[in-house]
Amino acid sequence: MRIKKPFLLILYQLPGLPLAEGYTRLMKHFGFTNLTALEAMSLMWMREPSWVLGILAFLGVSAWETLLVYYSTRFWGTDYLPLKGMLILMTCQALIFSIYGILGGQGELVQGVSGNYVHASAAAFGGIIIGYLLKKFILKAQQ
Repeated sequence: MRIKKPFLLILYQLPGLPLAEGYTRLMKHFGFTNLTALEAMSLMWMREPSWVLGILAFLGVSAWETLLVYYSTRFWGTDYLPLKGMLILMTCQALIFSIYGILGGQGELVQGVSGNYVHASAAAFGGIIIGYLLKKFILKAQQ
């Protein structure tokens, strides 16, 4: 059975879910943010945060973000791919927080400096990992 490379990259990024949730839950415990990653993702559809809906939202949003990183290599090339992945994921997360938080009226998504820093650093770390996995395992076979 032949597996397409974008689908394989989406499967590679799935272990990032417990890492992102664990990091943001730890930061929530210490008072740096008021939402975990899954709670923030679930606020796209509901007024109250729900980690179950957040899992579904994470799967959808992260799949789109991963596809953006994969297909961006056609335009930008593969140089510094982890940094490009970080840029794309941080931009996507900032857009999600802005669109659903400010324009959508979800007041919980509008956070202070420390909350924004926590979620931006989680997105940056995820982008670096996706870029590294893409360069190491997916695009290595093409070269």
